[in-house]
Amino acid sequence: MGRVLFCAIAGLVLSLAVPVARAQSPEETFEAACKSYDQGRWDDAADGFRRLLRYGIADWRLEYNLANTEYKRGRLGEAILHYERARRLNPADPDVTGNLALARSKIRDVVVDDDAAGALRAVRTVQERLGVSAQAGLCLLGVWIIAGIVTWCGSRPRGFTAGWGWTLTTTVFLTGIVFLSWRATWARLDGSARAVILQPAVEALAGPGLNNAPLFTLHEGTTVSIQSEREGWLQVTLPNSLTGWVVRDAADRI
Repeated sequence: MGRVLFCAIAGLVLSLAVPVARAQSPEETFEAACKSYDQGRWDDAADGFRRLLRYGIADWRLEYNLANTEYKRGRLGEAILHYERARRLNPADPDVTGNLALARSKIRDVVVDDDAAGALRAVRTVQERLGVSAQAGLCLLGVWIIAGIVTWCGSRPRGFTAGWGWTLTTTVFLTGIVFLSWRATWARLDGSARAVILQPAVEALAGPGLNNAPLFTLHEGTTVSIQSEREGWLQVTLPNSLTGWVVRDAADRI
């Protein structure tokens, strides 16, 4: 795992985002947490980064630094949780995706997505690297290009030539592909609630209550999709479609 990379930049962002009417400014808190990390004082570093998160700041560098710290503390569940949050905020950063993959390789549960094998898995990897915002931007660019071509050709005496017709058709096709890709990526990353198991082991039950039969066991660091929630229980699903109920305190939302 690499050392914390974003102390100076993120410190500046935090100092501008939060009022300084406290005993210690956010910038000082961040710098102190980075210093604790560099000195190997993982508990102090984690406490500092978490204190900043409680201010309500959504910054991928802060999440990434906390994830690195939790990994050093041996808390794989917390590390994966914060790597996932960092990836949601900045899916294109290679350090985030690389460290997330490394942390995932250490967990006990290896769940294979039956619907994502071979080429489809490679496509999903590219989609997640681009992220939702970048794909939405490409889709919007395509719409503007289409509008420009239609306006330009419609205002000319010659109208649409064969070349412009093929250009328009190709642009519409590619924009449609990008839109479908954006929709699928949004549904997978943002459109459905996900959580990470934080307890060493938790039983997934057939229903929301301790009197229900256990179906399977989930271990720390496993990422699940949340289907529903009821009175302190979460109904969760794995990528291979296994479904069960776990106690609410066993997992935290990404």
